[in-house]
Amino acid sequence: MIRIRTTMTAGAGFVGALALALSAASPAAADDSWQQGTRTSNPGSAALCVGSLDKARVCFNPSGDKVYVYDGDADSASAVADWENHKHWSDNSVYRSGQCMNSEGAGTWVVCNKDFYEDGLLLMTARTYDRSAGRWTGSYGFDSFRTS
Repeated sequence: MIRIRTTMTAGAGFVGALALALSAASPAAADDSWQQGTRTSNPGSAALCVGSLDKARVCFNPSGDKVYVYDGDADSASAVADWENHKHWSDNSVYRSGQCMNSEGAGTWVVCNKDFYEDGLLLMTARTYDRSAGRWTGSYGFDSFRTS
């Protein structure tokens, strides 16, 4: 009886872990790191940027740890900064990760205020996500930045 119970517990644990992993892969999942940005103006020349102005552009301003997202296309998809923060340049493990989304419409900028690990590595990808379809629709550039 104990053996069956252990097997059932292990099986239930596996199913639970699998469900959690699958739900975390979707931006629609409840996650503190998935954030709608606040409407703002152009981040200025001090920001480090990657992406396309006609689709999605993301910028990082190391002074204040701010992530900016520009939506350049009037479509059903939102522009997204998909980011990973590592503690050190040589560290392959992810310290934090998340997304900053711009659902304000084409021609707008949003900002997400983050608190990245100091003297770490920030990897950012400019992407688009269609919430109504529940899928990523494009990727428009990737770069790495040093956090300060």
